[in-house]
Amino acid sequence: MEASQSFKNRTMESSIVMDSSTRLRGSVVVERGHQRKTSGSFIHDSINSSVDFPAYIPWQTLSTDLSDRLRQGSVRINRSNIVEWATIKEETERSPLLDQLARKYEPTSASDDSSGSDYSKPGVTEALRGGSSWRVGAFLLVNAALGAGVLNYPVAYDRLGGLTAATLVQLVIIAMLATTMLILIYCSDINNDSTYHDVLLSMCGKRAQQLAAASIMCTCFGINVTFLIIIGDQYDRMFATYMGPQFCHTWYLNRNFTISITAIVCIWTMCYFKRLDFLRYASTLGVFAMLYVVFLNVYEYLILDTKPGPIKTSPGSMVSLFAALPVVCFAYQTHEIVVPIYACMADRKLKSFSKATALALFLLFFLYCLSGTFGYLTFGAYVSPDIMQMFDARDPVVAAGIFALIIKMITTYAPLMFCGRGALDGLYAELSKLSAEDFIGGELRRRIIITSVWNAVVLLLSIVTPNITIAIELLGSLASCNVFVFPGLCMVALAKRMSRLGTNVLFSKALHIYGLLVILTGAFIFVIVFIQVINDLLYSEGEALLCK
Repeated sequence: MEASQSFKNRTMESSIVMDSSTRLRGSVVVERGHQRKTSGSFIHDSINSSVDFPAYIPWQTLSTDLSDRLRQGSVRINRSNIVEWATIKEETERSPLLDQLARKYEPTSASDDSSGSDYSKPGVTEALRGGSSWRVGAFLLVNAALGAGVLNYPVAYDRLGGLTAATLVQLVIIAMLATTMLILIYCSDINNDSTYHDVLLSMCGKRAQQLAAASIMCTCFGINVTFLIIIGDQYDRMFATYMGPQFCHTWYLNRNFTISITAIVCIWTMCYFKRLDFLRYASTLGVFAMLYVVFLNVYEYLILDTKPGPIKTSPGSMVSLFAALPVVCFAYQTHEIVVPIYACMADRKLKSFSKATALALFLLFFLYCLSGTFGYLTFGAYVSPDIMQMFDARDPVVAAGIFALIIKMITTYAPLMFCGRGALDGLYAELSKLSAEDFIGGELRRRIIITSVWNAVVLLLSIVTPNITIAIELLGSLASCNVFVFPGLCMVALAKRMSRLGTNVLFSKALHIYGLLVILTGAFIFVIVFIQVINDLLYSEGEALLCK
């Protein structure tokens, strides 16, 4: 234990001298030795943070020039997560790097915090407020993970081979995910980083940082596509119930039109704003919309008098089992925001975040088991890729769930688009070698162009994609990189660093081997699922399930 602590201290000193992280204005403050008192209740803090993650992650640090300017203090990231020039006063208030390091663990001035006993932490923007408890952190992790995967989980149970096999697979995946989440937090601690992509930069280099950012960008893009598909599915369910199975032959009831008009009128208009504060309550309520879907699975199992299809007790084939693994990975995926959430916790310790991780994973496991078990037992092998399409919309309980789902997808689309747009903007700035002057001057133009192209392509793909299974499989393949491959690379890099320092040799070797195993697991899942997706695209029918 002492050797591990010695390694951590030496690594932190080394990383501080290299200054691999970016010190940003408006830093979150944490108190040394004990947890600072948070302002506001659990509900208040959860609502205030529900849109901040992942909408305001500082992707600007992808640009080397901007990262250097941010360290120097000549530019800053404002509350809207936009880079702007710092005032002369702000620049002169910046201390040289060595002075900052010398005062790293000294109390901040009264102007920084009225308590006089807090300690500043580099690397968190003004858009991301700090001081949250580990319970709020757990809620934010659940909020990030609990989404479209709930709808597809019953069919995943069918592919995984029934209740027992699905439960065992989930437990194995959860155990691996917990280790990869905590290794990211540990690496962020020793390098003083506050974002997922900066952890990759510190541990694995610039190319790994860019690949991680590109993967997260594609994940956000894919989730946006999935949201529009789900919106179309809910309209189809309503129209099939009240208009009959021929509804899609009426142009204004066809999903191509309903998805398009909803996206253009209700979603696109929100995507050009700088901030999304008006969505805070709606985004938090989105969690309860997904909880309602879980409740519906249990409700329909108890109410419906249907004869289910065959109930499997083992996987039909190993290919089928492995093809369903990404659905599980996607359902529990929170890795992109674990580091920012940890950076904004009041008690910034690995032990505190471990409690948040354990609580979040337990709640997710419980909810997904309820949804998958009861949804699968109700319909068996006949279950639809979107479980909501199996329910009768004439039931007011079901109709309320359909309406809640549509609201959930509409209000959650924009924050994820913000995240993906920020990643693309940061990658563009670095790859095209934009100067800070050009980056700041062209912000509005890039925001309009990226948002417009992003939304148009998302809409097109949501119309041509047959069902959410294919979309979620693609997302799951990306998730396997985000939750296994990149954290595994961090494990290997950490093990090599520990070996060089000569600390805890046995543990470093075990970590190295486990890191390689995690990387191979992620790569294997990615390849298998990619092949499965191609097969589904070639042989699945394009006609909407409820339209004949």
